[in-house]
Amino acid sequence: MPQPMGAAVMTLQGQELLAKSTAGECKIKYMYMAIGNGDYSEQEKTKACLKTRTALKSEKNRYSFSDLFVEHKNLVKLKALLSNYDPIKKEALVTAAYYINEIGIYAKEEGKADDTAVLVSIATTASDNGDFMPPYNGQNPTTITQGYYITVSDGANVTVNIKGAALLAEDANKITDDTTKKRYKLGIDNGAMYYVEVKE
Repeated sequence: MPQPMGAAVMTLQGQELLAKSTAGECKIKYMYMAIGNGDYSEQEKTKACLKTRTALKSEKNRYSFSDLFVEHKNLVKLKALLSNYDPIKKEALVTAAYYINEIGIYAKEEGKADDTAVLVSIATTASDNGDFMPPYNGQNPTTITQGYYITVSDGANVTVNIKGAALLAEDANKITDDTTKKRYKLGIDNGAMYYVEVKE
């Protein structure tokens, strides 16, 4: 059963990047979702403490985003496939089990070097331990589809890094309209191709 995470908190670095984007000084590129097993006290889980963080306590893995959905002008949903196995490189990503107690979103100013990405948002588990991530057993990978909502200045001016990301099975036949940003499902029925709008 999935374990709940606490409310996401925008960090001070995230607020600074959002302010620059709102002022038209930069475009934000969301780079990756990071997960870790850091332990946080109740005090450390408060908004006041989390907003000052510049990194996860104990980062374990990073994942490129599989997709981005513009929920409305100032809210986007980032999606990533968390796994203990990399299907592209065909190698184990997790060799020692851990609990996902923290999730972070990293972003940078578009056009700047990848290593300038900063922690812009963080969420910690609402209970003692988050979801369990087992080591890869050489047979069946464990996967978790993780969504994460982010506040933006303008959803039309946001980009994501999808390099190396796994395609989610449920998104394999979906496309996004370049102009309206509406999502459509493509299909074939008795040899005839069709599309239908989907709400996500």
